[in-house]
Amino acid sequence: MSISDKISSFFRIKPKEKESGNLQAHSYIGKFVKQNNLDLGESIGVDGRRIIIKNPQNILSIPVEAVLKNAETLVVGDFNRDESLQLGKEWGERKDVMKFDEKGMLIQ
Repeated sequence: MSISDKISSFFRIKPKEKESGNLQAHSYIGKFVKQNNLDLGESIGVDGRRIIIKNPQNILSIPVEAVLKNAETLVVGDFNRDESLQLGKEWGERKDVMKFDEKGMLIQ
């Protein structure tokens, strides 16, 4: 726990990302992810309140609530692996889709 976390908890100040509901993506992206000292992969994105993790076999989408430690590596606890695999697969399919309006302008 960092000094700012200790001070915040002492004064009962909630971190900004928990108050607003938005994650600071830069603090979660580009880190190796471990669970029970096993490598899960590398975090490559944030989708709402979920962290996208890519490894050679598949893509996982784990809830941020499963993150136990956010330092040089992300350490995660238990999460629903089947749901994470399904949401990760959906994210992988969705990320490369471009949508256009009726005038041909790019929407997303």
